[in-house]
Amino acid sequence: MRIKVNQKKCSGCRLCETLCSLFHGGAVNAEKSAIRIEKDDLDTSMNSPFVCRQCKTMACLEGEKVTPGAERKKFVWAAQRSGKCPFHALNLFKGKSYHCDLCGGNPQCVKVCTTGALVMGRR
Repeated sequence: MRIKVNQKKCSGCRLCETLCSLFHGGAVNAEKSAIRIEKDDLDTSMNSPFVCRQCKTMACLEGEKVTPGAERKKFVWAAQRSGKCPFHALNLFKGKSYHCDLCGGNPQCVKVCTTGALVMGRR
């Protein structure tokens, strides 16, 4: 499973970032969220959610002797993995990379997304 993003439906409310950081860290800090919203102020004014795509072959883990299944379940990763993601979906903050672990199977961001920009789907 993975979170599917419909950028056209994103209002930019950032509730997903807020709830992600609160659920995982116990405090509201969007910089410690595995999902982030970027707004294109110069061109389209679109809000674009970025979150791990839960790739079958995880480029972010290339060259590491780890079990992808076990790594998928972790929220905080090493910083160097952020640069390996071809989709720029791993948020980097203070030497840590924040990876979507799907909240253990019940993604909080999907529950709070009132516009339907975030939905659960198959890989």
